[in-house]
Amino acid sequence: MRKGKKALSAAVAAALMVIGNAAHAQAQGLKLEISGQVNRAFMAADDGRKSDTFFVDNDNSGSRFRFLGSGIVIPGLKAGFLYEVEFQGNDSNLVTMPGGGVGREISPSLGERHTAVFLEGGWGKLTLGQTDGAANGGVEVDLSGTTSANFSGANLIGGAIAFRNSATGAFGPTITATTNNQDFESRYDVVRYDTPVFAGFRLAGSLGNKGNDDVKELALWYSSNLGAFGQLAGALGWSGKDVATGDDQVTGGSISWLHGSGFNVTAGLTNRELDGAATGDKKFSYLKLGYKAGKHAVSVDFGRGEDQALAGDEADVYGVGYVYTPAPWIDLYAALKQHTLDRSVGSFENVNILMVGSRVKF
Repeated sequence: MRKGKKALSAAVAAALMVIGNAAHAQAQGLKLEISGQVNRAFMAADDGRKSDTFFVDNDNSGSRFRFLGSGIVIPGLKAGFLYEVEFQGNDSNLVTMPGGGVGREISPSLGERHTAVFLEGGWGKLTLGQTDGAANGGVEVDLSGTTSANFSGANLIGGAIAFRNSATGAFGPTITATTNNQDFESRYDVVRYDTPVFAGFRLAGSLGNKGNDDVKELALWYSSNLGAFGQLAGALGWSGKDVATGDDQVTGGSISWLHGSGFNVTAGLTNRELDGAATGDKKFSYLKLGYKAGKHAVSVDFGRGEDQALAGDEADVYGVGYVYTPAPWIDLYAALKQHTLDRSVGSFENVNILMVGSRVKF
C-alpha cells in the first residue's frame, strides 16, 4: 500500500472515531462542527521550451478537513479547539516541468495545518498551539470572489516551475523564488492574542517557534460594511524572525474594496529585510480589479517581485481569473497567468499557465 493511502486510511479511521463521539460530546455541552473541501484542477504550462499538462490539487485553497469544537465554560467564557489537516497530491505549487525537478507526480501526504486550543470572552481571544501567526494572511485580504483562481499568492499555481534561459534553455530561478508575496509567517507553534473588534478594527499579536527560529508578529485588521458604499477590508502587519544570519523582518499589508455594484479593487504590498541577504530588501506589490454579478466573478491582476532571487530582478505576473458559484458549496474556476523575469544578466522565456478546476466544500 502506498504511503499516501496508509496516511489517508489512518485519517479516515480517526475521523470516524471523532464522528462517533460527536453526539456524546454535544450532550456534554461541546458543540462539534466537521467541515472541509476537495479542490482539484487541470493545469497546463509552457515554459518557452516545453509544454506539459498536470492534474493537481489547487494550492490556492488545498484539499483539507477540519474539526472545530467549542463550548461555554462559565457565563462569558468560551473554550474550544481547531484541528485541521490538509491532504494534497500533485500540489499545484510543487509540480514541475520534465527535467526541472520532481515532475508531474507527487505522492499525497497529510500535513498539519491547525492543532490549537483557545479561550474567548469579552476581553478577546487567546490561542495556543499550531495555528496562524497574528499577521498571516495580511497580504491576502481579497473581496473579489475570485481567490480560487487568482490572488496575491501568485506562486501557489506553478510556483516550482523554473524560468528557462532564452539562449541556452537551462533552468533558472523558479516562480516562487522570484514572485513570492512574502505573507509574513505561516502556521507554526504560537501563543496568540486577538482583541475584541472595535469599530471594525482588531489588533493581534503572537509569539512562537518555527523550527529553531523565534517568531514575533503584530497586525491590525479591519472589516466593515459601508452600506451603499459596499464593503471594505484590510490589514497591516509586521513579522520578525531570528535566523542564522540575524533578523528576517517583513512589513506590509493589503486592502480590498467591494462596491455594491459588484466592482472591486484589491492592492497589497510587502517589504522583507533579511540580514546577510545579498539582494538587500525584497519587495512585492499587487493590484487586482474585478467585478461580481450574482454567481459570477471575474478579475484581472498584476503582481511584481523585486530583488527576491537576485539583486536587480523584476519578476511580473499577469493574470485573469473567473469563478462561477452555482451553490454555496461549490466553485467552478478558470485562471490564466503569464510570468516574466527581467534580469540584468541573461534573458529568460516567459512562463504561461492555464488552470481549470472545481472546489467542493462539505
